[in-house]
Amino acid sequence: MCGLCGLIGEEAEWSDGLHSSLPKRRNRLRRILFINHVIKPYRLNITDFQGVNYLVETLTGKQSIANGLNNLWDEIEKLTGREIDVLDPLILNHLELSN
Repeated sequence: MCGLCGLIGEEAEWSDGLHSSLPKRRNRLRRILFINHVIKPYRLNITDFQGVNYLVETLTGKQSIANGLNNLWDEIEKLTGREIDVLDPLILNHLELSN
């Protein structure tokens, strides 16, 4: 897909509920906040890009644009150089300590 089509086309996310009480934009920002909390041990930051894509950034300035949640995890793995496992003790310990 070309970059322009990725910015224009908005696909429904699998994590979106059928009927959400929150507006789409607020729901998306809430999702990004949660994702940032989960990946904090990897020292990355996710931000919204054009209301459709995700911008993944490292502390050293590397950036990547992801189109959708599935592609987001791929881009996180590329930038960190490691496979992301939600059962990784690094993530689980971080989540447990933050509660």
